[in-house]
Amino acid sequence: MSEEIKNCLTLKELAQEDRPQERLERLGPSPLTDRELLAMLIRSGTSKYDVLAIADELMRTAGSLAGLLRWDASDFQRIKGIGRVK
Repeated sequence: MSEEIKNCLTLKELAQEDRPQERLERLGPSPLTDRELLAMLIRSGTSKYDVLAIADELMRTAGSLAGLLRWDASDFQRIKGIGRVK
């Protein structure tokens, strides 16, 4: 993971009301960032990387959500925290 990604707030560091699931329930999907929406799809992180860090790394590597659409399974699996099932 890049140093920039490591410096972002983790899910546990966010106030409860600022976490993606709570924001989605309260506000609907429109106000959520691409990072938050992607984290909702990923659902969980690993012992080393939380779900927001994995979403950040996916976005950084692909460049955008549109960039992710061009990826195949092997591209996703190169990201730490994304395996065969996830």
